[in-house]
Amino acid sequence: HVFDAELPVIVEEAFENLTKTKEVLTVIEKIGLAGDIERAKNGKHVRAGRGKMRGRKYKVPKSLLIVVSDPERVRRAAGNLPGVDVVGVDDINVEYLAPGGHAGRLTLYTLNALQMIGEKYGPV
Repeated sequence: HVFDAELPVIVEEAFENLTKTKEVLTVIEKIGLAGDIERAKNGKHVRAGRGKMRGRKYKVPKSLLIVVSDPERVRRAAGNLPGVDVVGVDDINVEYLAPGGHAGRLTLYTLNALQMIGEKYGPV
């Protein structure tokens, strides 16, 4: 991953109210995570093998994972960014946190999401 922020990356609850891709991208740039999205954008390449013929022509690297308490609004805004996945606290699993078995995915949490994780799994 390519980024300038300190870990863990936590943003305030207002992030969950963003509805435009441009707004989400502005916040990500201010935090210092835009380099990782640029890496995913430039890393798009044609897949090797027969997957090309089966509707899976391009392979795009995974970039940022955004964990929110209610993913619907943010998913519409950030879902179009290359390599970015938006997931709710109830839907998070290992495949999101370690895609392909490679641990260490860059993750952005909202404050509400961390509180819900704390209530569900214990103190954070």
